[in-house]
Amino acid sequence: MHLEHTWPASVEHLQQFSVALHRKGLASGTIQGKLAAVGFYAKANGFRDFSGDFRIRKMLEGWSREKGRIKDDRTPISPAILERLGELWGLVCRDDYEKALLQAAALIAFFGAMRISELVALGKGDVSRKALQFEDVIVQEDQVIIRIRRSKADQLGRGSQLMMGRCSRESICPVKAVKEFVGFRGAEKGYFFQHADASPLTKYQFWKLTGMALERIGVKNMKFGTYSFRIGAASTAAALGYSVEQIKHIGRWSSNCYHKYVRQIPNV
Repeated sequence: MHLEHTWPASVEHLQQFSVALHRKGLASGTIQGKLAAVGFYAKANGFRDFSGDFRIRKMLEGWSREKGRIKDDRTPISPAILERLGELWGLVCRDDYEKALLQAAALIAFFGAMRISELVALGKGDVSRKALQFEDVIVQEDQVIIRIRRSKADQLGRGSQLMMGRCSRESICPVKAVKEFVGFRGAEKGYFFQHADASPLTKYQFWKLTGMALERIGVKNMKFGTYSFRIGAASTAAALGYSVEQIKHIGRWSSNCYHKYVRQIPNV
């Protein structure tokens, strides 16, 4: 696709851009998000924004109807699976530091119902500081307090706070895991979840090692992903009889979209 580098981006150019993304297999919602970014840039620089044009909206609506709603069949991470992961980190990690790093990251992901972008760096060159920083985590005797800087539902960056207490099952206690990891990590500033050389634990690394551990558990016909921790938190809370408001509070959901994350806990 060869378009002139001119601003503002015309409706025709935005249509061509959308078609190119659609041909690559991107969902309408993803394309809409990219168009919104273009529109934001245009407004920020004093240009007219054509990203919400009627013709573009109709294109996206048509593609949505054409594709239909894709069923989200990701499997929840359960407390039982967390326990097994804790037993297996030693088989996929090269040393005790890495074991403590993965254990703390997995338990914070689950008990905090974290989005992956809130938890770890999205890549080695990610300098956005949107994921957990060392100063965002306060470790106390019986609890860990975590500050979420910004999330999908908090685009203004107001932030929110999570409090995690001790778990009766010590093998999956987030307070114990975080204390052990900090003992290895030290108090240097930077991403909270980082390797011994101070490079950040990335989304790819976290899920690659988690996937390797899950394979060793021997789970079959189950589809796991980075959101499985968040899905698992909501599903476990529902299975334990938590109220709707309690579940929404755990996942920081402001609407009833939480129900999309509640599903049957797998038997492992």
